[in-house]
Amino acid sequence: MNMYKIPRIIHQTWKTTNVPSLYTPWVKSWKENHPGWQYMLWTDDMNIAFIKKYAPDFLRTYRNYPHTIQRVDAVRYFILYHLGGMFIDLDFECLENIELLLKNQECVFGTEPPAHCEQHNKELIVCNALMACAPGNNFFKIICESLQKYLRVKTTSVPAWLEILDTTGPFKLTELYNAYTEKGNIKLISSDLLYPFSIKETRELINSAAINEVIQKKIDGAYAVHYFLGSWW
Repeated sequence: MNMYKIPRIIHQTWKTTNVPSLYTPWVKSWKENHPGWQYMLWTDDMNIAFIKKYAPDFLRTYRNYPHTIQRVDAVRYFILYHLGGMFIDLDFECLENIELLLKNQECVFGTEPPAHCEQHNKELIVCNALMACAPGNNFFKIICESLQKYLRVKTTSVPAWLEILDTTGPFKLTELYNAYTEKGNIKLISSDLLYPFSIKETRELINSAAINEVIQKKIDGAYAVHYFLGSWW
């Protein structure tokens, strides 16, 4: 009996096939820890071709997003809905194979660190930096349908970063999760396993010459580390 409903495909995206050297060790970490998995790097051209083929009714909305990251966010939901697999941001380092977290699951997300929830006054933030699902997953269908209803309210009072989070990013994802009635079909992975550090902590980690005992303990308990580099800010 196959205990893995999620296809062994790693999806990542960048503007072109020339991924910046900053990210290449982290890309390599996923490949090395997941031998036998197919690897797909989606370029901007490939992304728009995918939308044209699989979601032509969404193409106008996709093209009209005011921020590039909204397109980067949106296309990953459609790719996972149609193809399945695991979508991972480039600023994510894999520490060990995470198949155990996907076992017997059809839809998987990680949750952001408690510090982020406190900062934004939210009980929970479902993150879209690492997502996995089986093809045709119902929750991803709802996400895609919701994105197709996007209507930009032009206002100068909402900063760009918040508009992005609210329309295609983690805040939108969290809103849909909270409204979803079949939460038993979604696995939320604890932040300490995938997002052990807050944005503030990752800055300290990257700039630190040495790793202290507290940081090392968090690393030892995690499957992966997201660095929250936000190259699109």
